Amino acid sequence: MTRRIIGVFLAFVLAIVGTLLVFGYVQRVRSTVADGQEPIHVLVAKTRIPAGTSGARIRSQKMAADVVMPKSSVPDGVLSDLPVDLDKLVVTADVQTDQLLLRGMFGQAGKFSGGLDIPEGMMAVTVSVLEPADVAQYVRPGSQIAIFGIAKLVDPEFKKQTGEDNHITEVILSRIGVLAIGSYGDNGQTASQAQDSGPLPAGNGTAANNTLHSSNIAINVTVAVDQEGATRLIHFAANDDLYLALLTDSSNVQPGRPLTDKNAAIP
Repeated sequence: MTRRIIGVFLAFVLAIVGTLLVFGYVQRVRSTVADGQEPIHVLVAKTRIPAGTSGARIRSQKMAADVVMPKSSVPDGVLSDLPVDLDKLVVTADVQTDQLLLRGMFGQAGKFSGGLDIPEGMMAVTVSVLEPADVAQYVRPGSQIAIFGIAKLVDPEFKKQTGEDNHITEVILSRIGVLAIGSYGDNGQTASQAQDSGPLPAGNGTAANNTLHSSNIAINVTVAVDQEGATRLIHFAANDDLYLALLTDSSNVQPGRPLTDKNAAIP
């Protein structure tokens, strides 16, 4: 009889302990969920903030708004205000409307020129191309591209034989980096949108009815080049037509290797 009472008592104690453990576990889970839903004040861009904009300017022009979000849904480094130590730093890339402001977006202004992050020893050059020469607007900042030049050749013999001008197409720059698409300060302009600045005149290199000139959308593309590359690019951009090719790390592009109307049909 005594053993039975002891057994019942132990079972009762174990039941109480088990209940307390389960209750404690549930409370910890609830506490974790509640902590995850804790509201936090964060800054989001009210408008597009161009690369090179300082923290002081963002604050003075009220380019960011204070919003409340669940703490669990925001990334590390999110800013709830703009501390004074960011005043002289600048955003290193365009910040789009409604995008969260993160501390990691800011860097030293000395690395930038006019809002562009130009690689050491390089210079920025902007050229305009027409659709579809910009790879259907898939070219965007950070892309690696090759640039082809299309020019008219002085070829009296070909002209006499065919009645048409002879043209040459060749790679003028085999691999360069894209710094920006569009014009500085275009409100709402994203990397994949065209800079609609009106039609460009047809270059000297291709016929006016060529598909290169089938669109009136002109896209400004800013690239990083050295002096030799800038010279070639500016020469072709001013006198002839340009066509872009989007590259991957494994793309193999060799400069030169021209193709003309005369040898285009030769396999």
